[in-house]
This record gives sequence, structure tokens and C-alpha cells, in this order.
Amino acid sequence: MNRPTLTLIAALGLAPVACGLLDTELATITYEEGIPFDFEVDATALCPADVDCDVETQPAHETVALDPIEFDIAVDIVEASGNPQLQGVAQRLRSIEITSIDYEIADNDLNFDLPSIDIYVGPLEAQSSEDEGVVLLTTIPIAEAGQDVSGRAEVSAESLEVTSELFKSMQFAAIPKSQPVIEEGEPFPPQGAAQVKLTINIKIVANPIDAIQ
Repeated sequence: MNRPTLTLIAALGLAPVACGLLDTELATITYEEGIPFDFEVDATALCPADVDCDVETQPAHETVALDPIEFDIAVDIVEASGNPQLQGVAQRLRSIEITSIDYEIADNDLNFDLPSIDIYVGPLEAQSSEDEGVVLLTTIPIAEAGQDVSGRAEVSAESLEVTSELFKSMQFAAIPKSQPVIEEGEPFPPQGAAQVKLTINIKIVANPIDAIQ
């Protein structure tokens, strides 16, 4: 977490503010924060209802589509950032922009390749990637069975524009979505788990004067 950058030529309570003499651009505050959230991929939760997964591990006789991964995660930007100063920023926001997204897949002992995971974001009440206002934010690349990986995920220009407005509420829903598959000849049933963590790095620009104009 970085300290905010604050440039003021006078305290907000001084007369020049009331007289309109304070240059609003000089009062701009910039915060740079990382917004982390994480989730677990557990193989036991992916076994299809019509498939017996309570058997000894053996090569799959055919391709098996596991249950899809899709659920919502409520993210509070103030809480996730660990910076309580952001609590009062919402009413004087000028912009929020994503500068980068880091991902990490750790403690991976899955016995199958974890496919790419699409990460959607939307309003806090969103529960599905199909809900209104939800947009694809980024995609986490494939992680081979048992491999820990990390890196920086790409974000489309369209996503940047939509999320800039969405994040101004300081709360949003993150929705991971993926379709894991065990190919013919690979170990079956699915076993193990993996921890997935994303950090959305953002830049917040606010201005105290906006709240009194």
C-alpha cells in the first residue's frame, strides 16, 4: 500500500477556499492500492453428480467434463486495500483506473490441468457472468497439474473503461468462471486443490474540494 500523494496550497478551512481562490487541481489526492481477493479450486467439489468419484485413481477411459467453476465473491475495496482513508473518498472521486492485475496459483496439488479461468466483475449483487452490468475483466492462463504459477494478466481496453465506473461504488462482485476437463488417459477421479489469488492494482484520484462545490 502506498501513501496518498497530496498537494495543497492551503488548508481546506481557510478563506481562499471560500473565495474560490484555491486551484482545485493543486488539491488532488492520488492513492495507489492493491485490491486482493482469493478463492480455492477444490477437486472434490468438481465431480459430476452422475460420475462415481469415490474410486481408486486410474487413467480415464474417456474425456470427462467436470462441474463448471462459477461463483461470486463480494469485494469491498476499502476493506481489501487495508487503507481506511479510502472510506471517505467515494464522494469526491474523480477517477479509478486499473494499472495492472497480478495473479498467483499456489499450493497446487491438483492431478489435472487447471484450465484458464475467466474473471468477471460486476455490481455487488451480481451472481453470474450473465447478470446485467457484468464484464469480463481478465483471464488467468492454464496451470499444469501440480504446478504453481504467477504472472501479470492482460486487461482489455473495454474492461478498463467499464470498471473505471463500476469501481467508483467501492464495492463489486468478482466472478471466476472455468470449465475443467479430464482428458482420456489422464488420472481420474479428480483430486487435490489449488489456491488462486488475484491482486487488482488501481490508481484512485480524488479531490477534497469537489465535496464542497
